[in-house]
Amino acid sequence: MQTAQATTPGFGLPSPAFLPRRYKPRNVGEWTGHLTFASDLILSLQPQLIVELGTHWGEAYFTFCQTVQEHGLSSLCYAVDHWLGDEHAGHYGEEVFDEVRDYNDRYYRQFSYLLRKSFDDALSQFSDDSIGLLHIDGLHTYEAVAHDFRAWLPKVQPGGIILLHDICPRHQDFGVWRLWEEVRAEFHDTFEFHHSWGLGVVRRPGSRSETSLTEFLFAGSPEVREEVRRHYVIYASHLEHLLGRIPPLAAPRLELTSEVRVQVFPSIDGIHSPETSQIRSMTAGKWNTLVFDLRDPKVQGPFRIDPGSEPSLIEVGDILIHSGETGELLWSSLASSEKHDLQVAGTALSYSNESPLIINVGDDPQFLLATPPNVQGPLKLSVSLKIVAVPRPAMEIFNCCLQRMQAEQRATEADLTRALAATNQTEAELQNARQLLDQSESTIVGIQNSLSWRVTAPLRAFMTALRSGPRKAR
Repeated sequence: MQTAQATTPGFGLPSPAFLPRRYKPRNVGEWTGHLTFASDLILSLQPQLIVELGTHWGEAYFTFCQTVQEHGLSSLCYAVDHWLGDEHAGHYGEEVFDEVRDYNDRYYRQFSYLLRKSFDDALSQFSDDSIGLLHIDGLHTYEAVAHDFRAWLPKVQPGGIILLHDICPRHQDFGVWRLWEEVRAEFHDTFEFHHSWGLGVVRRPGSRSETSLTEFLFAGSPEVREEVRRHYVIYASHLEHLLGRIPPLAAPRLELTSEVRVQVFPSIDGIHSPETSQIRSMTAGKWNTLVFDLRDPKVQGPFRIDPGSEPSLIEVGDILIHSGETGELLWSSLASSEKHDLQVAGTALSYSNESPLIINVGDDPQFLLATPPNVQGPLKLSVSLKIVAVPRPAMEIFNCCLQRMQAEQRATEADLTRALAATNQTEAELQNARQLLDQSESTIVGIQNSLSWRVTAPLRAFMTALRSGPRKAR
């Protein structure tokens, strides 16, 4: 069943109406600017089979699913991803797939399927000429994306649509732009958006039924095509105004939050500014690996990380910094090492110098990464954290106990210092006594030697006289 779409007067594009349920999950929103277009495209094409290669948190994919569900379409949806990450998206643990699977099961399990495997391994599960809409958003090197495009093109039905994300970036080893130039030269029906990292739209040659939207995309005049771009950029800004703002911090409360916001402040000209910071959201109570793409070439250390804003216990895992241009590992602080290269500040307390456990007793935990000065942007920072929220009253009690223990420890250390000073003074006095005793012993030996000579000399003279006997008188 297709729901009728209202159109913009005098132009014919659907009026802005789509509100995505999945918007910037975990504050990752590289695809955010294209959500409305994707929804309109699916509603226009009504494809029987939708396949996405490279899903990550599923912002684009679950927009596809939401459109199918809300408009009662008979489409089947498949997401193909190994959910291990790559050099561009960052590598991550099981928490990403677990969250995506739970979300899919909760809302779309009747028609949506997650294929956890490589793109090549999934090829055999789809017949040639079967896919109505294919979205390619995997590894972005030229070799990888060109291989994916050529390998999956026969699976797309004649007249079917292929979406290629990230056709604009030319930094690092991103190569989608290069493939897109080849696609534009090879295929007649192409269209491109330039916002949100760029999105290429290409139609496979063959039989097709034209819709008003596809006619605008592939047969419109330059003015009409530019109006299409402007239309979706404006609505993307509208969605950001409605959904993208970070809500203000709530007042202190007893209940524990299920999500934690982690904010990273790179240093630019020695300043940690909110304007250059990035925020990611993570699930409390589980290990999460967050990736921050710091593309400004002026960013450098020390990097400040603010893990949440409520009392909590924070476990720090591996922290990695890779070059944003070459992917080379520039710096790391590993959980397996004896000591993390970070300093705590704000309301954070380090459990010990050797432990990666941080205790946050207030609203402003911070820690600084002790990175060398030659680590400069563009960079990709990966941080593994586990944050367990603690009720504020419990943490206040703990903090009071901790302060009392620290005061007692300082008093004990002062007593030990005084005792050590007294011991050192006693040892010095004993040393002086030993020196006096040694001097006295030397004097006594000298006296003994002197007395011995004075006694034995007359005695020897007397004995000599006795041996010689009395002299006779003449």
